[in-house]
Amino acid sequence: MADELVDVVDENDEVIGQEMKSECHRKGIWHRVAGVLLFSSEGKIWLQTRIKNKTLQGRNLDFSASGHLAIGDTYEKGAQREMEEELGIKTKLRDSGIKIFEDYIYDENSRVNHVIKLFMGKHDGPFKIQKEELEDIKAYSLEEIKKLMKKNPPIITEGLRLILKEYFKQK
Repeated sequence: MADELVDVVDENDEVIGQEMKSECHRKGIWHRVAGVLLFSSEGKIWLQTRIKNKTLQGRNLDFSASGHLAIGDTYEKGAQREMEEELGIKTKLRDSGIKIFEDYIYDENSRVNHVIKLFMGKHDGPFKIQKEELEDIKAYSLEEIKKLMKKNPPIITEGLRLILKEYFKQK
């Protein structure tokens, strides 16, 4: 995992300083992540399969694209950058109005405290995936995603699971 300096935020998502991403994860310090859900013209959601060593359980389903915000980035700028890096595309994104606070123990040496803001867009591919981050990207129907969330919750990253719960509440 590449380390970088990120903005540290408080419980109101206001910037209060900067810290290395690794230290934020080690100490459980709040910092920002942008998440993107892309929908196909058929209404399916593109979810990526993370590479084996990128997540705790390995090979988890995750946002269409997502990533930490660099210092001074807006959520939208971070969302666009991650989409271009991970999927090799540009498309118009809209702020979904969904923002969640993700707080969980990752392993015995780290605690994840992310503020995740969700952006949504449309795209039918093709994608040029970033092999250092993901194995694959596949479109899932909303029903398939709901079944995966009930049947096998660990297959979906924690941040995506929390965002999807909020998204389905609003639908």
